[in-house]
Amino acid sequence: MSAVIPVQIPGFGQAVAGLDWLLLPGMDGRGTEIKQLGQGVNAAWQYLWSIKGKEDEYVAFISKGEVKKRPVAASVLVRAALHDDTFLTLIDLGDGPLWVFAVKDGMPVSRMDRVGDATGLMGLVRDFLTTLHDPRQAPIYTDKPELFESLPYHLDIRPFSLNILGHSLKKKDFAKAAFAWHSSMPFGAIVAGLVLAAGAGGYYYYQAEAEATAQRDAAQIRQREIAKRKAELASSVATAINAAAPARIVVPTYLEALRGLPLLVAGWKLSEVVCQGQGCALTYKAQDFATWNGYMKAKPAEWPAPTLDADIQKVVQTVPVVLPTTTPRTAAELSTREKVRLDLGNLAQVSKQIGLTITPQNNWERVAGQAGTADDQWMPLKSVFAASGSPVLLNDLAARLPSFAGVSSVSFKLAEKITFELKGEAYANP
Repeated sequence: MSAVIPVQIPGFGQAVAGLDWLLLPGMDGRGTEIKQLGQGVNAAWQYLWSIKGKEDEYVAFISKGEVKKRPVAASVLVRAALHDDTFLTLIDLGDGPLWVFAVKDGMPVSRMDRVGDATGLMGLVRDFLTTLHDPRQAPIYTDKPELFESLPYHLDIRPFSLNILGHSLKKKDFAKAAFAWHSSMPFGAIVAGLVLAAGAGGYYYYQAEAEATAQRDAAQIRQREIAKRKAELASSVATAINAAAPARIVVPTYLEALRGLPLLVAGWKLSEVVCQGQGCALTYKAQDFATWNGYMKAKPAEWPAPTLDADIQKVVQTVPVVLPTTTPRTAAELSTREKVRLDLGNLAQVSKQIGLTITPQNNWERVAGQAGTADDQWMPLKSVFAASGSPVLLNDLAARLPSFAGVSSVSFKLAEKITFELKGEAYANP
């Protein structure tokens, strides 16, 4: 357990920062687990961080001799002053040291209640930001905004300091942040210890220590397994969210490859075009007296050999397309599912007025992993969408589709009226 540091809260008094917030394993009763964890740090005081409706609970301890009177948790005061479910604070304590504290989904983040210099603490800040799908989801409250200027993220920086903290609190907040007295030994065990022989007492103490150690080890192993699974799935996730390339890149490339396409080749009439991946498949239908030999002699020399199958009334000709290199999407930059749904829905409503039909789907699924796995709640999602209309509007549509929208295929039907159909995938964070 790291040493706690006194912090003067203007208008209220002294609180302590630099606490170790420990996740209760949740395998035994809360009281039992707190006592077991407290034994390992010779605790005199304890503070339980819990939220109604949340399964996880965290506890912080202060050892005997570290404080002279009942301590108050400075991080709990920050939580009372700020109402975001996820945030980070970095506060100047004066005369050199800084204090960093972070909350994620309403709970304190492990190793993120620390006092130290800027160099050491900014490493912890960077590590915390990499755990977020979008760093902007965590407002940063600080009186040292210059320390964040070099970070490669778009951040939500807000002013905050010890003075602002003091002005944001009420007397009841300071009272609720006070630690409770801690006893690692239940009353019954104390009585038993007075009665039992020293050898028997030593045996039971050893058993309790062994059980507490085993439970802590099991919780740590569980956390390592989750982290390992995330690392193993990282490659699959990166591939999945880049399966459909950005519309604003792919569509213009396809259209350029189809420019000047012959509509009639030796009596074979172009009826359909389907572009996906690195090529476009052209379907030519036979007119009167059209033959495969005639097509082979008349087709552009640079085209590869066509596909000829049992249907003698058609020729399927593949035309290669070289797609430009694009910057891969990353899971961290994806918007939330609700934001993606909103953006696609708004675009569909506007496009309808000019004769374009965009059909978003609501059947979101994880891009990798197994459905229903609790450990994979962080996994990005994907959903299909489609668009159709006149080809003269296709390029403008592609330019307006957001970066999270990728193209799986674009097809054209050449009949009395030429139309296109675009199929794609949209990617989002949960």
